[in-house]
Amino acid sequence: MVVSCDDGIIVTGEHHERLVEALPVGVDGLEGALADCRSVTHLGTTVSATRELAFDLRTAIRLYERVPLGDDDVELTLDDATLLAWLHRRGGAVEVLAP
Repeated sequence: MVVSCDDGIIVTGEHHERLVEALPVGVDGLEGALADCRSVTHLGTTVSATRELAFDLRTAIRLYERVPLGDDDVELTLDDATLLAWLHRRGGAVEVLAP
């Protein structure tokens, strides 16, 4: 999944693996934006994010930030649903560019 936000991009799953292996991600127009991505790992899951967004994500994890998900607040993890909820909560536009 590739998620574009007002302040950066997060790449998860197969797209993250392709980025780590320096293979084309397969989403037109994103290669330049992904060139400066940083990896963030938490609880065995790794994602790539633009530098500023990776910093914010690491800070939120370090501060044990919780995320409203459904009827509950859950610990911030890097699974897709929780990560998307965290991005939406930060405000600004969030767009999923690839499944």
